Amino acid sequence: MTDSRNHHFIPQGYLRGFGSKRGKHHMVIVHDLNDKKTYETNTRNVCAQRDFMRFEFNDRAPDWLETEFGKLESRSVTAIREVVSSGIFDGENKDYILNLMALLAVRSPEQRENMREFQARVAQRMMDLVLSKKEHWESQMEEMKEKTGKSSLVTYEEAKNFHMRGEYKIEVARERHIQTEIGLHHTVLQLLGQRKWTLYIVSGDYGEFITTNRPVVIAYINPESVPLLLRHSPGFGLKNTEIYFPLTSRALLIGRWT
Repeated sequence: MTDSRNHHFIPQGYLRGFGSKRGKHHMVIVHDLNDKKTYETNTRNVCAQRDFMRFEFNDRAPDWLETEFGKLESRSVTAIREVVSSGIFDGENKDYILNLMALLAVRSPEQRENMREFQARVAQRMMDLVLSKKEHWESQMEEMKEKTGKSSLVTYEEAKNFHMRGEYKIEVARERHIQTEIGLHHTVLQLLGQRKWTLYIVSGDYGEFITTNRPVVIAYINPESVPLLLRHSPGFGLKNTEIYFPLTSRALLIGRWT
C-alpha cells in the first residue's frame, strides 16, 4: 500500500510513545490476542487499514479528510509530549488531547463492524416484512416504479428465495461510517470535557503503561452495583464510570465526574 492509502485509525505519532526508535524506524512490541502472537514491528504496520478514511467527495480529493484529521492528530501528539514533559494537563494542550480521545473513542474497525451488523439486522427484518406477503412486495415495487420510472426485473418468488438462502452480506458505505463518527465525535468530546482529569506520570522503576487498538477505555467504578448484562457496555455519559487513556508508556489520564 502507498502511504496515502495506508490510513492509521490510531496515529503513528501516538503509538511511538509506547515504543523505541531504531535507526529511521519507530518500533513497538505487539501482543495479538486474536492470533496469540507477540512480535516487534514498525508503527506503520499496526492499527492501520487501507482507505480507512477515504471519502468520495464531489469537489475534493478522496484523501482530504485523512489529511485534515492528520493535522489534528499531529498537533494532539505534540500536546501529549508537552503535557508529559510539564506534568500539567490544562489549556490548549488539554483541548487537543480531549479531541484526540473523542476521535479514537468513536473511530475503529470494530466500531464500524458493530454498526454494520446492527444496520444489517434492521435491513433483514425489513425484508422479512416486505417478503412476508406477495402483496407487500408488489406494493413496494409499484412505489419504486413511481419514484424512479423503472420496473423490477426480479420476481417476488426470486427475491424471497434469495433472501431465504441468506447468501449475501449487507454492507454500509464507508462514507456513512465516517459521517456517523464525525457526529459522535462532537457528542463524546462534550462529555469528556465535563469530567475531572487526573494525570499520572511514572518512572521506569514502577513499570510502564501500554496502549491498545481501543485506547480510550471506559469502565464502571463499582461494577458490582450494575446488572450483569450491562457491565460490559458503559456509556460516556453515565455517572458511575471512569475513563482511562494512556498518553505514553510513562503517563496516563483518568477522568471521573468528581
